[in-house]
Amino acid sequence: MSKADLIYDSVIKDIIANGKWDTEAPVRTRWKDNSPAYTKSILDAKMKFDNSNEIPLLTKKRVPRKDPVNEILWIWRDKSNDVRKLRDMGCTVWDEWEREDHTIGKAYGWQLANKFRKVRYSKKLQNMVNDRELNSIKPFDNEFVLLDQVDWLLYTLKTNPYSRRIKTTLWSVEDLDDMALEPCVYETHWQVWDGKLNLTVNIRSNDMGLGNPYNIYQYSILHRLISQITNHKVGTICFNIDNAHIYDRHLDKLTEQIERCEYEAPTIEINPNVKSFYDFTINDIRVINYKHGEPIKLEVAI
Repeated sequence: MSKADLIYDSVIKDIIANGKWDTEAPVRTRWKDNSPAYTKSILDAKMKFDNSNEIPLLTKKRVPRKDPVNEILWIWRDKSNDVRKLRDMGCTVWDEWEREDHTIGKAYGWQLANKFRKVRYSKKLQNMVNDRELNSIKPFDNEFVLLDQVDWLLYTLKTNPYSRRIKTTLWSVEDLDDMALEPCVYETHWQVWDGKLNLTVNIRSNDMGLGNPYNIYQYSILHRLISQITNHKVGTICFNIDNAHIYDRHLDKLTEQIERCEYEAPTIEINPNVKSFYDFTINDIRVINYKHGEPIKLEVAI
């Protein structure tokens, strides 16, 4: 049966049993009727999955299969902050934060596209550019070029995979005030260990009802895509959550959800013929035999 549900349920039970309410504090989030959206939370939760064995897609309720993947492709493949582009992909999860210029400011994909690392020019680097494995190379001087965060990740996993410094970050202090929402998922750390590519995902704040089921699924897909492109076996994926919380209007429904029976975990097929990360589409990722409980509709706090 699904291990993802069991790991998820353990965090929900911990919050219900040991969490603290923020009803005495001023809260930023509001419901659509403008009343405060209070939360019960715990600090420093951890969720770790063997991503080579089972995709962390919850089965006790239906989790959308395309929206989370389209969002991760919008952020990582397209390196975009344009909400219109995401909406054209059929995903509306960022509509509530869309600004007049149709972006979410210097957030998420913008950070991946506009923060650069310096790399020594080489024939291997040029070959990766020629083969469309990289798409961001910029001149720097006679010896070095600049790669954005995604290209630097892809390049480093192919040329120096045992480094313990292979990280990306969306938490750029100088840009935080120009973001529609500061990043919840703010950092990844990629490590080749025990012959496999392992991923750590750091999250500052996680809505366990709506955000977390999306995040654990979409980042497990990203993990598999990057592993395929960089020729590494898939290892573990670990989510470190600084603040894991349940909104007051979600509590009863999540209490009901964890009492449901889980199903056998689905399997994932990724098109093995894709050789460039930038060529992946939603149609290259297939969820097979996804059995699940009835959907649980939860109100969005903004």
